[in-house]
Amino acid sequence: MKNLTKIKIYSVLLVCSLLLITSCKTTKETKGSMKSYEAKELFSLVANNSLEYQTFSGKFKTSLPMGKINVGATGYLRIIKDEKLQLSLQVTLMGEVLRFTVSKDSLVLIDRVNKQFVSESIQNIKQTSSFDFDLNNLQALFTNQMFLAGKPAITPEDFRLFTINQEKEQALIIAKDKYLNYTFTVDYTDHIRNSQITGNSGKTTINWSYNNFSPLGNRSFPMQMGMDIKSSSNKFSLSFAFTKIDLNTGVEIDLNIPKNYNRITLDQALALINSMI
Repeated sequence: MKNLTKIKIYSVLLVCSLLLITSCKTTKETKGSMKSYEAKELFSLVANNSLEYQTFSGKFKTSLPMGKINVGATGYLRIIKDEKLQLSLQVTLMGEVLRFTVSKDSLVLIDRVNKQFVSESIQNIKQTSSFDFDLNNLQALFTNQMFLAGKPAITPEDFRLFTINQEKEQALIIAKDKYLNYTFTVDYTDHIRNSQITGNSGKTTINWSYNNFSPLGNRSFPMQMGMDIKSSSNKFSLSFAFTKIDLNTGVEIDLNIPKNYNRITLDQALALINSMI
């Protein structure tokens, strides 16, 4: 029972980490030198490297830390572009332990270990947290794209909203709004290698790293991702290693909640984690 509780804690912590992004360690690859670009040209190259898709279905391997050991888990990421995103975690002999779904107007978290769920409207989250948390933020992070909270998509013409600092081996594309600071690190291949989002208070930072780029559709896509969340009270890291990705196939995302599950609030879920880690 103790192990089940730990699995639940780390599963829900993953979800809360995704929420904190709006408030990993990976293998190093060969470095190259950045070309010298005009700011608009570099921004356009990066923006145009964005993955083209209507649906995304990916299977990945990860591990959940449990004391001195790590428990292997299989994850599934499904995206219907601009409509829904769903993340599911499964553990051997247990099946699905957690399902996290975000649509344009709602967030649903299903904790199958403890038979409970969270269901919140996106509008309510925005009002109570004072930032533009939405589907677009998560969609961009999971698909290696730049973003600004509250903006549906980034286009080449948005370069005026960013400051670009070019270095020998990388370039930094930087922006700031009322609540967040954004830094997107770009390598010599014009791909985003790291997205860093920091709250203006400096208390919460997310680093989302991208490695092992491989051909996918008519673009290159990072088959390894690392998420590192730091706040004033918590620290959490998780890596994703995709083993299979399909684009533009039939994807169904179920929003149904089991009838016998108990509803808890998002605040209750966060309070539960803070009391147990």
